[in-house]
Amino acid sequence: MLWLAQICLMAQIILAPILLGGLRPWALGILAILTGIGILAVCVRPGRMRMGRYLGYVWLAIGAIIGWSILQSLPVWPVQPYPFDLPRIALAPYGWQNVATYLIWLGGLVTLTTQVAHMQPRLIIIIARTIVITCTLQLILATSAELMGWQTTFWFAKQAHSGDWTGSFANRNAFGTLMGFGMVACLFLYDQNRTLSIAKRLDHAGGWLALAIVFAVAVIQSHSRLAFVMAVIGGVLFMIQNVPFPRHRPRRSIFILLAGIMISAVAVMTSPELLARFMDLGRADLIQRDDVWATALHGIAARPVTGWGANAIALVMAHFATPDLNANAHWFSSHNLWLDGALIFGMPVMAITFCLGGIALKALASLPLASDIRALVIAFLVMALAGSIGDWVMIMPALILPVVMMTVATFATGFAAHPATPLHAGHVVQPPAPDQATRH
Repeated sequence: MLWLAQICLMAQIILAPILLGGLRPWALGILAILTGIGILAVCVRPGRMRMGRYLGYVWLAIGAIIGWSILQSLPVWPVQPYPFDLPRIALAPYGWQNVATYLIWLGGLVTLTTQVAHMQPRLIIIIARTIVITCTLQLILATSAELMGWQTTFWFAKQAHSGDWTGSFANRNAFGTLMGFGMVACLFLYDQNRTLSIAKRLDHAGGWLALAIVFAVAVIQSHSRLAFVMAVIGGVLFMIQNVPFPRHRPRRSIFILLAGIMISAVAVMTSPELLARFMDLGRADLIQRDDVWATALHGIAARPVTGWGANAIALVMAHFATPDLNANAHWFSSHNLWLDGALIFGMPVMAITFCLGGIALKALASLPLASDIRALVIAFLVMALAGSIGDWVMIMPALILPVVMMTVATFATGFAAHPATPLHAGHVVQPPAPDQATRH
């Protein structure tokens, strides 16, 4: 049943972007069903599942966040001051249900990815190829819409980002970020060919390099400043980390960095729309990220410990809007996931989340990994971090899926090679019997 679990996993990478990013309740329900079918397929296989202690930590953290969200919504708190005079912390009493649904799906995804990685040693390469497939599909949709003059997401007419490539997304940042992930994945797949001759490598794997260039052009055509910066950071980081000879790393790293800066400058200068968007950063008459972040900080300062509960960001942003912010707009996010988290859950929860992330990164750094895999995961994580600071779209399943699956698959692969790692120890079980299809 490995094939079914693997299909359920890979299908989500392809479907989530088509389903408007996968964040809508009906779309998330489809992804959750696929995750459940995949877990069920793993459970009915002969033998027992291989579990690690880190999965217990993941589910413990998920349970704690859901429990705190429920506690925020209970009418057991002192009545809050005007205008939020309610006997509870959460302004939306049933907002915790959305949080619970998303986190349970995410925990199931981590569990399923772990199990498939234990049974499929090439899962990282399969994930990278699937990312390229979904990026190619989105590229076809975007170019078709551009050539035909359609201003559509293929679900409805564009309400914003007219003239920008968005594929089936409604947001240019989301489309550009996915293309950036696809570009880095192509660099990783190109690097799998270890032919010493550059000519032979281009002959055998040059198609991946060509696709990387095409995806980079798609990033530029999205006219997303954030996605462009993320793609540059990811590509440069991957190449620097994957320098084959350590003694040459400083010199080659400087060369790669300077080349990346030069290519980026040329790309911006040759795209008038993207250049104009970067020039807009210096305009004082436009609402910029700093205006939104200042409003979010005012809201966090009003309730730094308890937060405001799920689905409350729009009300909080409207109440604490700074003079430069359009209070009549529906600000459902502060365009910074860390500020959003502090608004919803409070600063202590986000501080604990940040510390847990640091522990996980330290454990990841200590694993015995191949240089290309380590470079790929670092590039993806740094890109995701940059995206979480500059916008809200990284929470979309379409974008969080590649990052989470690649990271978890790397964890599982590293722990399999180094089983004494503390996060993996503690639950030794009988490994499952291999499928008939995988014995050859």
